[in-house]
Amino acid sequence: MEKRILIVDDCDTTRKLLTYIVRERGYKIFGASNGLEALEVMAGNQVDMVVTDLNMPQMDGLELSRNLRSQDVYKEIPIIMVTTESGEADIKMGMSAGVTTYLTKPFSPQRLLYEIEKLL
Repeated sequence: MEKRILIVDDCDTTRKLLTYIVRERGYKIFGASNGLEALEVMAGNQVDMVVTDLNMPQMDGLELSRNLRSQDVYKEIPIIMVTTESGEADIKMGMSAGVTTYLTKPFSPQRLLYEIEKLL
């Protein structure tokens, strides 16, 4: 059974790039432009992993991560945060919100795929 990954990023170009990288490995991809939209997608589709940006309108990646961790069905789902925010405080906030892996942009596609495959 193919694994399903939700990619959440308010930048259409970044979302398309991440989708291209991940889809090439045979994963089924869902997309959302912010955390609220991500929750709507997840309400109607089972996903095995979330790859999210940090800074987004309406609901950012931290709020999305906290929301998912508060729901029994998503307590254990892997969450990879991909963001330009590379400060130690940002990383700590991400990890305390329940992020599984924190990657800073720019990143190599190989690193992203390695993290995805390691967690799935």
